[in-house]
Amino acid sequence: METYQKYQEIRNKLDHYPTESELIYRFGLTRHEINEVNQEKRNDNEYTKLMLNDQYGHPLHYWNNEKIIMNFSGSQDLIRNSVMNEFSDFRDSEIINGFVFSEIESSLAIEGVRSTRAKIEQLNKLDYANLTDMNDIIVKNMLLGYEFVKSNDINQENIFKLYNILSQKCLKDDEKLRTGSFYRHDEVNIVDAANAVVDQGVDWRMLPQFMNQLIDYIHKEKTYEEHLIASHVIHFYLIYLHPYFDYNGRMARVLSFWYNYRNSPSLSLLLVSEAINNQFHKNNYYNAIMNSRKSGNDISYFLEYMGNIILKYSKIYIDFYTLKIKLKGKGYALNRASEIALKYVLAIPVTEDGYFDWKDYRDFSHDDFTKQYYLKLLNTLAGLEILTVKEHKKAKLFRLNSERWDLL
Repeated sequence: METYQKYQEIRNKLDHYPTESELIYRFGLTRHEINEVNQEKRNDNEYTKLMLNDQYGHPLHYWNNEKIIMNFSGSQDLIRNSVMNEFSDFRDSEIINGFVFSEIESSLAIEGVRSTRAKIEQLNKLDYANLTDMNDIIVKNMLLGYEFVKSNDINQENIFKLYNILSQKCLKDDEKLRTGSFYRHDEVNIVDAANAVVDQGVDWRMLPQFMNQLIDYIHKEKTYEEHLIASHVIHFYLIYLHPYFDYNGRMARVLSFWYNYRNSPSLSLLLVSEAINNQFHKNNYYNAIMNSRKSGNDISYFLEYMGNIILKYSKIYIDFYTLKIKLKGKGYALNRASEIALKYVLAIPVTEDGYFDWKDYRDFSHDDFTKQYYLKLLNTLAGLEILTVKEHKKAKLFRLNSERWDLL
């Protein structure tokens, strides 16, 4: 108990949830002591135990503390009290298609499948039979998958149908499921952001049992706060199980959206894939998954990460729509390229003084244009006083003009 009390003191004083490496190299705990801590968490009433087990019979759990969970309801409160309030129940608004297109673009980019919003909109109007390019088929499958979940309840058969929709015409022979099987029939590796094998999915023979637990959890009665968290619990658990040979990450993100859409329509949760889809956030996404797995499926790490990026991107979207409205009031309408650039400069990580250059913008955006094109985009925003500019060693540095527009 002395070790666990030391851990509690460390956890309570930090402004973030401490990782295993931090506990070892900063606070001096041994691996044996960390194993002891992980055991004690399962007996601690401050940790919520979920009705979802790992393959050793231990329940997934998380620290039920405002440091972990407050950002989920906080992001919703921000949206509800902002210019985006009209979209707070996105099922009844025109905004849903735009967000789904962005979600598809970002979700696929996480896995290295590149597309654009314009291309996705085009493919949405084309017949499936006319598609031959693999990337186009993958995007069309995603479009069909999102349409499927909007009008179907979540159960074992429909999850299987969704998997077949998302993977149609895309699987190698050794990735296909056996006839009559809902889940894989062999072991599968789990890889990180660098495509290195870091773990394996659970024993395939236990998958029907665990997937039934997941479906029971999905339909369990929940409070409002539990609904907001549940979307991410489902996301993590499907990745932990890895019930398929491929498409596990994609299935996890669409199933998370599906739960959100059917049970707790939260606009902020629509932003997850877009928030993850840059190198900085993507690495942290995989780190959050691995930190949770290494600690005996203490998903506090994953929930903390998701809460942080959802709050961050809720603020970005509120600022984005606030700026569009204010610019429209001044007689300015942004074209599509300028809208994308605006969203990027609202989201780009910056140094302490807030400045970035065209290379920082390029690296964050994943695009591959010329220096002149990037500077043209940034200069356009500077001309609208959205960015301020200074010269440093013959280079232009840009900074978001937050005070001018009263941004979050």
